[in-house]
Amino acid sequence: MLLDLLADPAAPAEPIRLGLRTGRTALLDHLAAMADLGVAHVSLNLRPGDRPVAEVLHELAEEVLPHFPGR
Repeated sequence: MLLDLLADPAAPAEPIRLGLRTGRTALLDHLAAMADLGVAHVSLNLRPGDRPVAEVLHELAEEVLPHFPGR
């Protein structure tokens, strides 16, 4: 899934080709909905995007991944 994670955590999700442009809150909602449908794995493509990849990875690790602990 192509992910353009915006700096504003409250930015609404906007569909883009093969993915989303979104803030963290809407991303969490989207991933939770996917999990409810039975999706167990998601691959994220972080390019192209306006934010540095290291910054996005840090935000995903700190703010998103803890909501989806491994089984």
